[in-house]
Amino acid sequence: MKKEEGFPGQLSFVLPEKVVNLIRQNRLINDLYFTDIGYYPQARYHFRFRERGSAQYILIYCLDGEGVIHVKETDYPIHADQYFIIPAGVGHAYHSSSKQPWSIYWIHFTGEKAMLYHRLSGACFDIKRERNSRIHDRLNLFAEIFRNLERGYSQETLEYVNLCLRYLLASFSHVQQFREVKLSDEDDVVAQTINYMLENLDRKLKLEQIASVVALSASHYSRTFQNRTGYSPIEYFIQLKIQRACQLLDKRSLSIAEVAYQLGYDDQFYFSRQFRKVMNVTPRAYRKR
Repeated sequence: MKKEEGFPGQLSFVLPEKVVNLIRQNRLINDLYFTDIGYYPQARYHFRFRERGSAQYILIYCLDGEGVIHVKETDYPIHADQYFIIPAGVGHAYHSSSKQPWSIYWIHFTGEKAMLYHRLSGACFDIKRERNSRIHDRLNLFAEIFRNLERGYSQETLEYVNLCLRYLLASFSHVQQFREVKLSDEDDVVAQTINYMLENLDRKLKLEQIASVVALSASHYSRTFQNRTGYSPIEYFIQLKIQRACQLLDKRSLSIAEVAYQLGYDDQFYFSRQFRKVMNVTPRAYRKR
């Protein structure tokens, strides 16, 4: 059985030709842009055959399962955590495994700079899952593009999603550099403790607790943190709490007391004083504004 489209949970966006024409006229993005993008989960019997190829380069990112890509008389088995770029204008076919159907993200992209990705075409490349692989960050980029496209094809949306495309493609073409951010976070005491703060916004942390995360004395850690950020660790932690409070207040589903409680403040009035120190308005005034 062969199936070209229609899978439970799929997401796909095929830009109308008139929208693509708008992109071609936009100098900010017309050198590299996509015409189609999507996600097919567990796409059993997924099959495509293009005798004359596609006008665009096609990136296929296999997240799970397996399949086969056929290009220039050669079969390329593709497995989880691999990607393949099919060059433009080259006849090809691809299909999912019937026993272990693939889950794939895919992009048709073109423009003057698309040909620069030709060096990555015609072969499977691994994206190994390691402690710094940032797989979820890459998937979040796809999700961000999808969420924006769901809101229509305004000029601002088209510009934004195609600027995101550059970063997304770079996460494939420059895997090591994409991972450097995670490596830096793991070796950086300030970044590590900020992550710890973000994971514990509902708690009342003391300086000694935060410093213990990176095995430094409170005084040494505090000096290091303030030199880097301009704030003491506790001041920074309070700012993160208030930043999160603003997000919760914007949703309007929680009372101010409930927001305070979620952020570890038993006393609503003390929370309001802390909020005002950071935001220069009370939580109530912030919500009204």
